[in-house]
Amino acid sequence: MTAQEQGQDTRGGSERTLSTWQLGSYGAPAMPLAMVSLPMAVYLPAVYADSEGFGLGLAFVGLVMVLSRIFDGITDPLIGFISDRIRTPWGRRKPFVVIGTPIYIAGICLLFIPPIEFGEVTLLGITFNTGYPWMLAALIITYVGATIKDVPYSAWGAELSVNYNERTLVTSWREGFSVTGSLIGAFTPSIIFFFGYDKPLDAVYFLSLAIAFVMPILVANCVVSTPEHQVVERRPERLPLKESFRYVWKNEPYRRLVIIFLFSSIGAAMTNTLSFFFVKHVLLAGDLYGLYLAPYFVSQIIAIPLWFKLSRRIGKHRATMAAIFWYSLWSCFIPLIAIAPMAWFDAFEVHHLLTFLPDDAYAGTVAYFEGIPTGKFLFFIIIMCLKGSSIGALSALPYAMAADVVDVDEAQTGKRQGGAYFSIWLMVRKLAYALGLFAGTNLVVLFGFDSLADPMNTTNTAFTLLMLACCYSVIPALFKFIAVPLLWSYPLTESRVREIQSTIADRTEQDDLPARSAPAS
Repeated sequence: MTAQEQGQDTRGGSERTLSTWQLGSYGAPAMPLAMVSLPMAVYLPAVYADSEGFGLGLAFVGLVMVLSRIFDGITDPLIGFISDRIRTPWGRRKPFVVIGTPIYIAGICLLFIPPIEFGEVTLLGITFNTGYPWMLAALIITYVGATIKDVPYSAWGAELSVNYNERTLVTSWREGFSVTGSLIGAFTPSIIFFFGYDKPLDAVYFLSLAIAFVMPILVANCVVSTPEHQVVERRPERLPLKESFRYVWKNEPYRRLVIIFLFSSIGAAMTNTLSFFFVKHVLLAGDLYGLYLAPYFVSQIIAIPLWFKLSRRIGKHRATMAAIFWYSLWSCFIPLIAIAPMAWFDAFEVHHLLTFLPDDAYAGTVAYFEGIPTGKFLFFIIIMCLKGSSIGALSALPYAMAADVVDVDEAQTGKRQGGAYFSIWLMVRKLAYALGLFAGTNLVVLFGFDSLADPMNTTNTAFTLLMLACCYSVIPALFKFIAVPLLWSYPLTESRVREIQSTIADRTEQDDLPARSAPAS
């Protein structure tokens, strides 16, 4: 029986091919994760720091989120290095995914469906709202569960294939399910809006219950249906932790990716954190926030196959550059929308666009939007769909590139250290996200923004709202632009990856020769 028939990691010659069912089974758990990642990213500040949520202070909520993210980031390398070294009859990645899932679900439910009422208490002479320590504890539980399952899950995906383009396919399937989950999360507020549930608290309640039922089923199918190939390493002895980390940091293409992802995550955190407040206070359409998210994520789903085709033609790094330029172009329009008079968008008002409906349907539909200036909001959705079409590429392609850099490490060390690489990758993302959260929430507060103000009779000045728009759109785009010079000369092209894999295959074959030629005892 050959190594390939045994499901081992073979290179060169005949490369392993994954079935559509295996690709789908691996990617499917990303869907419920994304269903709740949306509330974690954009609704969490609104739930805890909005007047219609728990009513806590935005700056302190941002601080709590930063502290929990820092703790989360520190635990990532630990789980990554452990999962690289552990060996079980079920593989080295699957047990972590199984253990982390229920912890994650418990944390989400405690965070968004707290069983207690928050209020002011005094302890050791200090008066504070119980919402802050509860939020911190629930976030830590959530992030611990996420780390236990996500780091090995990402490394598992990198090890499913050695084919340059199939790796992009693996991440594209995962990203496709992720965007689908985000779409479900986005449409949920839109649907329940027409049943009278129009607050962020309502949306996170239904989504939390949904993932508690869906995630265990999809994770179980993933563990059963997706192979975890036996890893063949030229160097069977375990590397010391310090030496392993040194090899990871010596990997020059990986360092580039880490820097790229660092600044990209800072920008993404600022956008996600301020998204709800921009729609509510600048566009005056907070009750329609869910209606904006749905088409935004539809545009991501539609665009992913196009970005995948482009990456096959010009390379992953060039396609990522194109996505950054596209994202930045449409980001520039957001402040212009913010300062433009409402009268400019009168043609986009719902009562003008829906005149083709029968009278009863027209009257009933328009009644839902009574008192809300929908013209500027609908134009904003168009711009955001164009901008959002790049998000799938900015997520999937760097992950596929990260899978390639693990081959560089194997050529140097003879080890498969995907867990170490993706743990550091996720740690950087989370710490960068924490920095972006802190920067976004505190920068707008510094400019005088009050998240608890009534948007219709606001105490926020025009300058404050313009700065909110810039922190939401232009500044994040500038952070992403830092990646362009690093991507321009990125060394791991498809041909270079094939050369590295061929070198690994040759060395593995040479190491096997003494064992094959040894006389039988």
